[in-house]
Amino acid sequence: MRPNSEPDGQPRSFIEEARRAQIVTAAVETIAEVGYQRASMGRIGARAGISRGLISYHFAGKSELISQVITTVYSDAAAFMTPMIDAEITPVGRLRAYIGSNLEYIRAYPARMVAIVEIITSGGLVDLPDADPAEFDRHMLLPLEQLFVAGQESGDFRDFDVTVMARIVRSAIDLVPTALSRDPDLDLDRYLKEITTAIDHATRPLPAIAEQS
Repeated sequence: MRPNSEPDGQPRSFIEEARRAQIVTAAVETIAEVGYQRASMGRIGARAGISRGLISYHFAGKSELISQVITTVYSDAAAFMTPMIDAEITPVGRLRAYIGSNLEYIRAYPARMVAIVEIITSGGLVDLPDADPAEFDRHMLLPLEQLFVAGQESGDFRDFDVTVMARIVRSAIDLVPTALSRDPDLDLDRYLKEITTAIDHATRPLPAIAEQS
């Protein structure tokens, strides 16, 4: 990626940062509309209202631009979600906040999440020179795994494989952007309620079996 400063060590100007943000936004919207494979630099430039050559000034190629899209979306999503999750003090509350904040971010920025899912499912991570898809997967699951371990230790969650359960939760959330892209009027409140209820039933401690006399 281009460094955060120019060759002489000076930071990028406000105008340059604004232009990069404009290009990232255009990339997100283009990918969400036509898919990752069809989101050429020409299409992205046309949506941004700039030439392909100007994109190349700010980004060395499509792979660098996509890397910045991923970084931008996940950094912004983390800043959006973290306060909601940290406001909860119990593992059960934090899990509900994790699911809820994910869906609220999808509600607020649907194109971003549609684009991210499209990049991942279309093999976009493989096209990034410095990306490790396996490491990316581990990074996505780790917060949930740690939350589940803490909940099992406190007795708030039953005994289960934390990696499998983390994948179940992420899969339920990650299906929402695709559904939303097909139906813009999707009832996200209903999805939130049903996903939260299903995961609550899947993770809660099993009822004790009364001993027979």
